[in-house]
Amino acid sequence: MVKKVASINIVEIDTETVEKHYSLPEAYAFYIKLSGKPERHWINIFNFEWRSSRHITKREISVVGNRLRLISRVDDNIQNHVAFVKDLVKKTNKRVEEDNQRVELMYRRRRGAREEVEKEKEEIRKKLKEISRR
Repeated sequence: MVKKVASINIVEIDTETVEKHYSLPEAYAFYIKLSGKPERHWINIFNFEWRSSRHITKREISVVGNRLRLISRVDDNIQNHVAFVKDLVKKTNKRVEEDNQRVELMYRRRRGAREEVEKEKEEIRKKLKEISRR
């Protein structure tokens, strides 16, 4: 059986935890809680989606355990920032599901090929048994 990478969803925005961030004098970090701790593959896809995004005011985002840490400034449009992150999570889950399907298909093909080989071996065994009876 093939191990599938789990999708991760946003559970809630942590409205209490806001921390000063070192990147800029006016930078702060806040968190979005996820449905679980993402696997490495999910994180890699998330980071790829973030890097390839053309979002005008994208800020630093990182996965910390079962949360996303977003860096923002007081004067940023935080609502747009959160909407951007929700879209990133959605795109990441879509890509994860596509990868899961691709891996499953490869597994089925390999399993089918092995089964075909076993069938062919069995046919040869039958022929050999017939020959040995003569």
